[in-house]
Amino acid sequence: NAPLAAYEAVLGRKLPPPPPRFAEFAAFGEYLAANLFPATRTLAGMRALVRAGLERMADEGVAYAEASIDLLLPLHIHVAPEAIVELVAEERARIAPRLCWAPEIGINRRVDPGKLWPSFVAHAKSGVFAAVDLYDDEHTGDLREVVRFYRLAREHGLALKAHAGEICGPERVRETIDVLEVDAIQHGVAAAADPRLLEDLVRRGIQLNLALASNIALGVAADYRTHAIHALLAAGVNVALGTDDFTLFGVDVCGEIRNLHRAGMALSDLAKIHLGPPPSL
Repeated sequence: NAPLAAYEAVLGRKLPPPPPRFAEFAAFGEYLAANLFPATRTLAGMRALVRAGLERMADEGVAYAEASIDLLLPLHIHVAPEAIVELVAEERARIAPRLCWAPEIGINRRVDPGKLWPSFVAHAKSGVFAAVDLYDDEHTGDLREVVRFYRLAREHGLALKAHAGEICGPERVRETIDVLEVDAIQHGVAAAADPRLLEDLVRRGIQLNLALASNIALGVAADYRTHAIHALLAAGVNVALGTDDFTLFGVDVCGEIRNLHRAGMALSDLAKIHLGPPPSL
């Protein structure tokens, strides 16, 4: 969520701008690994990036924000999980007068769950986090291997979220709903291709959290006019609008709303879009 300039300040050098569109999902990951991840190798760097992201959102008038803290960070920085938890707690309290930040525990589906479990337990039991999220390449990992993560998260009152249906088909959305029993799906745009799945999403009240600029940059959608959000809203799905990786895509929530309206979405449809957590949470 931090501006690219914040990463450059931590690293002390200019970074190549991200391309307007990535040729494939792997290229997206390669840009992150080569240019952004090096700025997260110290606690001081992490704090600077977290603070820059929170300040940017607060300055824009954002009142509520969800953002993930990856479980790999303690291993990446070579610190105890408690050090990351403390950093998050301090920054959440610092920004609280201006912004309600609901931090999420981020699980990378390409990493051996056994390697992440001890850190996850420390994060989940801390009382600092509001949700859990599973992300990265949907083609990888076995959802059954992270069921225990989601059960522990539920026991501690965390909202359950997972990326699905972004670069895979609707079957990945259904599997995620059935196996992990999530409250919300991150993206889930592929659900628009399955009428029965749409009906199930409506019946179960599962929210889809969309980030359109990200979808377009990653080739998931061609443009705002043809994006699946139109079909999802028409089907009555509970849709929320947010941003995804502002560092790379550079579009804030107001920008997403403006772009949708300029692409022809009526104000009556824009009014159906949520700007927060699922109503049940």
